Amino acid sequence: MTKENTEAIREKILSLVDLEYESDAAFEREMGIPEKTVNNWRRGRSSSFMRMLPEISARFDIGVGELLDMPIRGDSSELSDDERSLLSVYRTSGSLPPKMRAALKETLETTINLYVRSAADTSAKRSSRKSKS
Repeated sequence: MTKENTEAIREKILSLVDLEYESDAAFEREMGIPEKTVNNWRRGRSSSFMRMLPEISARFDIGVGELLDMPIRGDSSELSDDERSLLSVYRTSGSLPPKMRAALKETLETTINLYVRSAADTSAKRSSRKSKS
């Protein structure tokens, strides 16, 4: 993601906050984020909003794709059964506090990446053994 993209996302989020909240503090309280977080976003001191895109988009009832200015498929008809199942399980985490949901997302990403790397390593080892035979 380029600096320009991050800046555009920042501006979009800040306009939503300005439209719907009396103050930055009101938004921070509702989202369960520390005081002065939005102020740091405004001053360009932090881009922590990037880790909160799912929570922010849910709060404003818009898709993450809208925040990113990217079209994201709206229906799940193209998803495999496994993808639909994982998505369904993940969506049940919507009631978790933002920090816990972020930790869950990070754990899932890490776990999936480890499995993918492990499978790739195993496949490479098998190929190596076959070529030596």
